[in-house]
Amino acid sequence: MQDNKKIDFEASLKQLEEIVNKIENQTLPLDESIALYEQGKTIIDQLEQALKEAEEKINKLAK
Repeated sequence: MQDNKKIDFEASLKQLEEIVNKIENQTLPLDESIALYEQGKTIIDQLEQALKEAEEKINKLAK
């Protein structure tokens, strides 16, 4: 994760859902849509990293 900060997985997932809903359900200017897409991509990357770290912890505990 960026800057070694822990993320709140559920809060980040909710924020991502809100971004998706906004993009899907509203007519937005192109620049705003692109900014929301970039923000969503950053959140996805953070969530994927958090899941990877959780999987690594589980694998260590299972050994």
